Amino acid sequence: MRTADKLQDRLGYPPRGMDAERAAAYLGLGSSKFLEMVEEGRMPKPVRFEDKLPRWDRLDLDAAFEDYKAKRADPIERGREVVRRRLKAMREGSER
Repeated sequence: MRTADKLQDRLGYPPRGMDAERAAAYLGLGSSKFLEMVEEGRMPKPVRFEDKLPRWDRLDLDAAFEDYKAKRADPIERGREVVRRRLKAMREGSER
């Protein structure tokens, strides 16, 4: 299914709460990449309602997207991000 197809419904706007697939499509990401970014703390954690189904708040996704853009524009922050990823990869490699 194409990303554009995932967001098509009778609403003229995206819903406030989205499941992982729809939240990923809203940001233009694949589901696995989106969930990886959530796990790494680069995207917000979901809200869990009484039925325990995780839902991502559209406003939180918008804010995270804006923060991500700002970090990418800052060369020092980009360097920190590279170091964080390398350290994480080293830790995961030593745990095996």
